[in-house]
Amino acid sequence: MNTTAMIAFLPAAAPWCKQEFPHMTLVFAGEIAGRDKTEFNEMGKDAITAARIARTFTLTVTEIQQLGDEGEEVDALIFYPIPQLLVARQMVEKWNQSEHKDFLPHVTIGPAGSAYAQNDPQTDYVDEDYRAKRRNTLPASVYFNRLAICWGDDKMIFSLGDFDY
Repeated sequence: MNTTAMIAFLPAAAPWCKQEFPHMTLVFAGEIAGRDKTEFNEMGKDAITAARIARTFTLTVTEIQQLGDEGEEVDALIFYPIPQLLVARQMVEKWNQSEHKDFLPHVTIGPAGSAYAQNDPQTDYVDEDYRAKRRNTLPASVYFNRLAICWGDDKMIFSLGDFDY
């Protein structure tokens, strides 16, 4: 059972992701215990306003990085933020309860080492045809087309295409 709240953008497809709910957190809103559930609706209103600015978008992967506390590390795709993403983040910043105050746009691939397992093997005996097939298993960019507002196990998911005019 999930006990936290967040607003996140969801990728259109994520076959490279080893997580159950692939997402890029726009803002982590903390633990929900002891909080009034009307905050879920308020977060939703702010998230929809942010979504109207972001609309559907693609982010370029700049690197693969290991994130997390010792023993809980994960591999993540790190993105170059586009201006509308940064404005969307500013619009929901008041909900931020994360210990990490700087915004680092990323999507978790899976546990530490999972990105390496998908990358092109670094061996001399692998033929070039195999290398060509495996070269692009991790994406160079990711297309985001949905927005999720999560409150524990409750989720509201919207298509960002609905906000394209």
